[in-house]
Amino acid sequence: MSLERNDDGYVHYRDDTDSRAWFEAQWRIWPKRADERYTTNISFHYGGVRAFREFHGREPELSREFSSHVAWHDKHPHSEAEV
Repeated sequence: MSLERNDDGYVHYRDDTDSRAWFEAQWRIWPKRADERYTTNISFHYGGVRAFREFHGREPELSREFSSHVAWHDKHPHSEAEV
């Protein structure tokens, strides 16, 4: 995982109230795009998931495909490898 992209996603979800709805919509339908203008980068979105968990104290709703990537990243939090 790109640690920099992960951190970017974390900060973006945490600090940008307007983007939270986009993140949450994207996670539910990933790998489809909620908005063609924005990324589906797994590391970026995983950073948002981390921020969601901290902010809400629960798990977000995830597509089956995205949830498998989240589970991998949960097990390998400091890895630079993309799955």
